Amino acid sequence: MKKIKLSEDLELSQVVMGCMRIVDSGISGDDLLRLVEECLDMGVTSIDHAPVYGGYTCEKIFGDNVLRKCPELRSKMQLITKAGIVLPGREGNRTIYYKSTKEEIIKEMDESLQKLGTDHVDLLLVHRPDPLADPSETADALETLVKEGKTLHAGVSNFMPSQVEMLQSRMSVPLVTNQMELSVKNTDNFFNGVVDSAFTRKMPLMAWSPLGGGSVFKGEDEQSVRLRTVLAEIAQAHETTVDAVMYAWLFVHPVGIAAITGTMNAERIGTAVNACDMELSYDEWYRILEASRGYSVP
Repeated sequence: MKKIKLSEDLELSQVVMGCMRIVDSGISGDDLLRLVEECLDMGVTSIDHAPVYGGYTCEKIFGDNVLRKCPELRSKMQLITKAGIVLPGREGNRTIYYKSTKEEIIKEMDESLQKLGTDHVDLLLVHRPDPLADPSETADALETLVKEGKTLHAGVSNFMPSQVEMLQSRMSVPLVTNQMELSVKNTDNFFNGVVDSAFTRKMPLMAWSPLGGGSVFKGEDEQSVRLRTVLAEIAQAHETTVDAVMYAWLFVHPVGIAAITGTMNAERIGTAVNACDMELSYDEWYRILEASRGYSVP
């Protein structure tokens, strides 16, 4: 398994097990434990969480069925979680909102540690940029948690370059990654400064929804049809599957991208693992880009 180096002492597996769909998939108990063990055996050692996944339940399901049953597995994995989204009803609120106050981030971190069954995570991300946030206060929260050892590193998610710069300007510890939507279906972040900023900061990216939400496989919109046709041709040439090519399209990018899987199926996660070694030519990469955007480069 290839590694994505975020800092001198933190590397993520290029394929990250995403836990957002634990509840939706119905997986629990020994089945979840077995899936985690299979992922670790494949070299998928990084596991992505967030408090709001499953309506504040996924972290506890993971903790109860994995780390409390087999605490020895903790040393074999890198745990990632997030903070800063408040779902309706959480605080008597009628709408979802983002909240990046020091109090909220520290509270969510403490709750996540308790649910996950660990005394620290390897990486804490601010889940979404909060337009009401005071960056100095958010920075103070992250630095406090790093100093206390509750998270070993800090990063962000869904932040544009100016928002990364604003928060980093208040911090003495580095933000080590930005988790963004990246896929053959959504290429905007390759061209709007997100990737350029990541290169400038030497800050690799994490990709959520790397398969574009699955619409490529059966969607009838023009973009999905174009992509499906081209991806199938390239997959046939490489004797592999369409989803493997979609992962490979991200993995070949030199900025360094770790992709978060959205499945609780070990075989499908294995497809992503195999894609780490796939090499796409410039022509193939640009053919996929052209199919996504509907026009060739100038």
